[in-house]
Amino acid sequence: MSKRLFILGSTGSIGRNAIEVIQHLQSIHGKESWEVVGLGAGLNESLLLSQATLLNVTAISLMKECRCDGIKTYCGEESAAEMIRAHAKRGDLVLAAVVGFAGVASVLAAIECGCDIALANKECLVAAGELVMLAAKRAGVRIVPVDSEHSAIFQCIENSPSKDIAKVVLTASGGSLRSMTQEEMGTATVEEVLSHPTWSMGPKVTVDSASLMNKALELIEAHWLFDIGSKKLDAVIHPQSIVHGFVEFSDGSVVAQMSQPDMKLPIQYSLTWPNRVEGCGRSIDWKELGSLEFEPIDHDRYPAIQLAHHVIELGGSAGAVLNAANEVVVEAFLTQILPFGSMGAIVEEVIAKSTISHLTDFGDVQAADKNARAIASELVASVGVNL
Repeated sequence: MSKRLFILGSTGSIGRNAIEVIQHLQSIHGKESWEVVGLGAGLNESLLLSQATLLNVTAISLMKECRCDGIKTYCGEESAAEMIRAHAKRGDLVLAAVVGFAGVASVLAAIECGCDIALANKECLVAAGELVMLAAKRAGVRIVPVDSEHSAIFQCIENSPSKDIAKVVLTASGGSLRSMTQEEMGTATVEEVLSHPTWSMGPKVTVDSASLMNKALELIEAHWLFDIGSKKLDAVIHPQSIVHGFVEFSDGSVVAQMSQPDMKLPIQYSLTWPNRVEGCGRSIDWKELGSLEFEPIDHDRYPAIQLAHHVIELGGSAGAVLNAANEVVVEAFLTQILPFGSMGAIVEEVIAKSTISHLTDFGDVQAADKNARAIASELVASVGVNL
């Protein structure tokens, strides 16, 4: 088994785990297997260059200016898409792990080149789901999810007709603030929010986890990935993060996927699908597992979930607006100019103030994103504080 690969977002949490998985697969299938052709990163030049040397890649891309002797280098905001267009071949696999809206253009470029996508960038489908899924269908390429929840659902429903699915349920750890009261959450510090008890993720995703906006984005992503309507999508709190998702079928049967909270498993599955290979992650110790807990989501405490259903029903540019507004408020919180408790209301107001329109091309997505960021920035400026 062997594939040519590109890793976009290689210096982030998913990218670093992916490189470990690839080294594991190479130890099984041979050093010449699983060739990594290109790596893309944001600003972490030193780590990118060390990864490039380790994997002996042909090309790299970085959001800022850089140079690496002996390796074709692409720089700037469109560098990842440029690298893909220059070096990708039909049938290659692109692991898309760039966080946020910045990853959409490179995914569309990879699809245009006929590459299959291992998708870890949920914002790609949140902002441009209709365009991305249509492009993939036209190009005849596969999109295999990497997020643990979507990988779980993918494994549960593979080869099952959509008419047989009664409900798709994603699980949420509850994030770093799950033991706080709603009032305490409102004034939570950056340090408290970033101290996730289960998962090791980047700061943006960890903040989204604490507000459950991460789960809201995942519900929208699931809508596009699996062609499931809003009424058949749900989420529950599951603190142990052992059950990553489950599917209820029309006959009442429920199929769940379980594994340790370790991203190596869904990453490896996305690379080796439809095959399974001996894993390099941790397995469940059934003797020590104990009980599994589930609880409903308090929508007053976590308004993002209902907002996700609203966005799915609105369709069009609503997902792009939600994603853009959320990126603005998360950045404002991380830079300590906005309280944690103000983020959700601002995102909701941005959607209310935005014109939701049909998307015909990526330019429409970019316009919706730009307008939503402008509205969100104005609202942040009006309520922001120096914490």
